Amino acid sequence: MATGESRAKVVVTGMGLATSLGLNVAATWESIRAGRIGLGPMDHMESTLPEGSIGGQAMELPQGYAPGLPREVRYLRWVIEQAMAQAGVEAGGTSHEPGRRAMILGTTLHGLRAGGRFLRTGDVGELRHFLAGAVTRLAIQGLGIQGLSATTCSACSSSLGAVALGVTMLETGQADVVIAGGYDAVSEYAWAGFNALRLVAPDAVRPFAKERRGMMPAEGYGVLVLERAHDASRRGVAALAVVEGWGESADAHHLTQPDPKGSGAARAMRIAMTRAGVRPADISMIAAHATATLDNDAGEYAAFSEVFGDTLAATPVVGFKSHLGHTLGGAGGVELILSVCSLSDGLVPACATVRQEDVEFADLRVAPAGGLRKQITRTLNTSLGFGGANTCLILGRCDQAREAPPIVLAPGPDREAWITGYGVVLPGISGVNELLERLGSVDGVVVPRGEAARVTDEQLATILNVRRVRRVSTCVKAMLASVALAIRHAGLEGDADRLGLACAMLASTHGSPAFCAEYYAQIVREGVLAANPVLFAEGVPNAGAAHVSTTFGIRGACQTIIGTRTAGLDALGLAAMRVWSGASDTIIVGAAEETHACVDRAYEHFHPPGGSSGAPGFFSTPGSVALVVESSASARARGARAIARIERYAGASPTEVVADGALCFGDIEGASRVLNQLECRSAVLGSANATWIDRAEALAVRRSPGASLVESLHGRVGDLFAPGPLLAIVRAIAGGSLGRMTALCTDFTGTAAAVELDRLE
Repeated sequence: MATGESRAKVVVTGMGLATSLGLNVAATWESIRAGRIGLGPMDHMESTLPEGSIGGQAMELPQGYAPGLPREVRYLRWVIEQAMAQAGVEAGGTSHEPGRRAMILGTTLHGLRAGGRFLRTGDVGELRHFLAGAVTRLAIQGLGIQGLSATTCSACSSSLGAVALGVTMLETGQADVVIAGGYDAVSEYAWAGFNALRLVAPDAVRPFAKERRGMMPAEGYGVLVLERAHDASRRGVAALAVVEGWGESADAHHLTQPDPKGSGAARAMRIAMTRAGVRPADISMIAAHATATLDNDAGEYAAFSEVFGDTLAATPVVGFKSHLGHTLGGAGGVELILSVCSLSDGLVPACATVRQEDVEFADLRVAPAGGLRKQITRTLNTSLGFGGANTCLILGRCDQAREAPPIVLAPGPDREAWITGYGVVLPGISGVNELLERLGSVDGVVVPRGEAARVTDEQLATILNVRRVRRVSTCVKAMLASVALAIRHAGLEGDADRLGLACAMLASTHGSPAFCAEYYAQIVREGVLAANPVLFAEGVPNAGAAHVSTTFGIRGACQTIIGTRTAGLDALGLAAMRVWSGASDTIIVGAAEETHACVDRAYEHFHPPGGSSGAPGFFSTPGSVALVVESSASARARGARAIARIERYAGASPTEVVADGALCFGDIEGASRVLNQLECRSAVLGSANATWIDRAEALAVRRSPGASLVESLHGRVGDLFAPGPLLAIVRAIAGGSLGRMTALCTDFTGTAAAVELDRLE
């Protein structure tokens, strides 16, 4: 994997866009150049809004395009096809091996509209399209993408965070082409929540204006094709822009309120500039997050003022949300594409609703009506999300791309990814020693099933101050507890300086379903004005990351991989990449789930026949697992013990959808592909759960000469989903039974992931 000294230059070679102003890049850009505003009635909102409400609903797709698929899937597939076509990446073409094509998307809402259909009809079958993995699986069907496909959430900075992860994948040689960006559909769930928080404007979005009155929810879909510059040159494909640098940070301040000093956002900007090797004076245009809410704009301005200083007045700022509304998790990708257009066109667009005399901040400049013509060499984009998640990305012109040196395919001695601590929380089990003790003393299932399988406040009181987190979900509480145990085990407890520089890469398949279901059911029963703002804020998929950041003072990048059983292994693999690339020295990797009747009912509905003979049938278990992943240099410097070393990681997307996209019938070849990518010759920790996944993984291991399937935790605990493979790793390295091992996990969609490790203790 590439070290910092051999980092490849990454370029954009394709773009796809669908917004309230157009169904492609050219149409949307032309409308923005003309000063148009894409806000109006939202005919596809699932429930009735107050009279006069408007928003940014995407323009209608052709009626015959992908009929029968959910709205978010149709639009997402539409923009992916656009981007691939422009980049010359054909579905059946030979430009790249399918297994070397990856996709990382950002979202906040994923398939939540399916939840509304379920609540209204009681048809559990609607939930087959609910999870992010199901949305992705349908969107890429038949497009020749067989490498990693993962979905990340950092609220409104999700898609810019996905682009940053895509860059890391290319720098570390994990893929040859990455489709990155994000999406969010028009949704009653989001509109009601933001309205309950009193953030929705009554008429117009006026970023940075003295009389700004809030944001306006919208939908948007934006993806970019990323590849290494020398690969694009070799293919003869034109580069549209260069990704010169990116930076991520966390405020560690509050779940919904930004840091008023903007220190977190400023930190992300500085990191991006340092990575790009540029100064504030080198930035030609700022594409601000600019939600037009009172506190967010003030905090973002404070960050600009701190970073740019006297040069801010000479750097024009554009707020694309004044034209489009707030496209939520899709905003970063959508606005990054528009910044590519600014670069190539030499135009800083005007804010559609704001003149210079309207701006509250004296040294912040917006373009005049008609836009500002100038030579643009670099743009800086910001995305700032709930929970204080900040992402910044710097684009440069294509003629500034330099040929990169060859990629180093192995981490250097200082960039090995070591596991230095772990923590486990299961019903009635707090800590790894308790887990091993229970496994050794109890035959069969070691945690109760059904209603008795709960992680209680009484159990967590020995780890956390539960009074401080009494209003958060069980999923988040369990996450906090396992992270606390992992930090303690790694010897980092009380080390505020190291934790302040640390990052978090968390995971969850289902998030906080109890809060989400209660919040959404009330909207369906009583209308959008009945929304509970606390449940909305605490139910977003990255709420755990926000609480981990604020509780432990973690101020580095904080992302959450969501929507598949493989999410925990994907988080571990992506964290290792960040260490290998030199982007991070300490990363908290954690995964958590809670049980809920709706979740169990869905899996019962889609439950396929089969499983391991003699083992108990499929059932779910709540819990959380956390690991501390450090660079070998960082761990050595503080005298930490190395428990295990992460050697390699591989991910695979499903190649087919069977039985009309049903949740439980994915492509069974994913497990074979990831083991082949790793050339696995080690003991394999499978993710058996008494479904067809058992047989698929057993077959994959039989096809891998030298690999052997060892006893998994199936039959001892239920399906933990995202934390499951991490628990298998902890059990194996703590129990001391294996040296080299490969953790394997398959999702119900057919997505698969594998991480190879060496036990070092």
